[in-house]
Amino acid sequence: MMQAKELVTILATMPQKKEHYQLYLGEQPVTNLKIDTADDFVFSAENRQPALTLQTILVLLMTNKSRELYYLKDNQKHKVYGIKEKDKKIIL
Repeated sequence: MMQAKELVTILATMPQKKEHYQLYLGEQPVTNLKIDTADDFVFSAENRQPALTLQTILVLLMTNKSRELYYLKDNQKHKVYGIKEKDKKIIL
C-alpha cells in the first residue's frame, strides 16, 4: 500500500528532463485527485476532462503526505501499490 509521501519521493527524484511526464491510470491520464469520505486520496481518470499536471499532483500530495493512495476503476476503489514508467507515462 502506497502513501502520498512515497509517491512524492518518487516523483520529486525523477530526472528533470522527464518533467513532461503525465500520470496515468492504465491508458487514461489522471484527471482528478480528491479526498474521499474515508480520508483517502483517490485518483480518477474521466473521459473528456483535462489531465492534471505532475506539478499539480505533487502539490496536492505534498500537502497531504500521510494519506493512503487509491484509484477508481469501474466505480470501485483500488489500492495503489506502486508505479511503472513507460514512454512518457507514469502508470499507477
